Amino acid sequence: MTNPYRIHLNKYFETITDFKHTCNRLNKILLKDVEIYTSKGAKYISATSLIIGDWTGPTENGWKLNYHTGVNKTTFKENYAKEINKVLSREFGLAFAQCYEAFETLLKDLVYTKIITDESFKNSLSKNNDYSRNRLKGGEDIFKLIKKAGKIRFAKYSKQNNTNFKFKEIFKIFSEIRHAITHSKGNLKTSKIPNNDYYKRLFEYLFPLNRLENDLINLKFNYKTLDDLLIHLAEFGYQIFKILSKEDGYDWKI
Repeated sequence: MTNPYRIHLNKYFETITDFKHTCNRLNKILLKDVEIYTSKGAKYISATSLIIGDWTGPTENGWKLNYHTGVNKTTFKENYAKEINKVLSREFGLAFAQCYEAFETLLKDLVYTKIITDESFKNSLSKNNDYSRNRLKGGEDIFKLIKKAGKIRFAKYSKQNNTNFKFKEIFKIFSEIRHAITHSKGNLKTSKIPNNDYYKRLFEYLFPLNRLENDLINLKFNYKTLDDLLIHLAEFGYQIFKILSKEDGYDWKI
């Protein structure tokens, strides 16, 4: 019997692979650029100014008049390596956030597929909520539905697996990191991560360039960290696919 969950897993894997592929190339090119322009005898300077127009201001015969905002940025050879590392960290953080969004999309697609193919699961849901695909919420809401759909198998796999990743805890960390990247320029309030030993160890394993110290940390990424994270996200998505597939008697092996 064809597994209706598989098409969503394939699409998710394609997204992860695309970001791995592109970010790997970006990392190699920019680090090579640093080697070239910080080598002995090399010269480097780059400057950018922000120039804008006034939509409701005067024009010159219909042509936009440009104004200097007074905001500039200049990079010299001496701080080029530092600047590139900041750029890579930012881009890798954004890539993680995008792949996390793809992970939540996968969860929604899997839950919706379960709803339309499993009448008993559909009937077990609250009649007061709209469970159409475009109304499914992310975050804890979709996680609770996944947990409900996975039944005892979900709890068993979360408690016993080869990585010692507890599903609720790793989902919480990934969710807070995505939120910090998307809404706070990568600044994470450490209070967002529950204060216990397992969370601390898991966080610092997943994000080894960061420590849960002080009230606020600016998240740092390099390519190895991103690559590991994307593999974890891919494997997490596969576990959910496997759980639901086994619950419904579908082939789950890839």
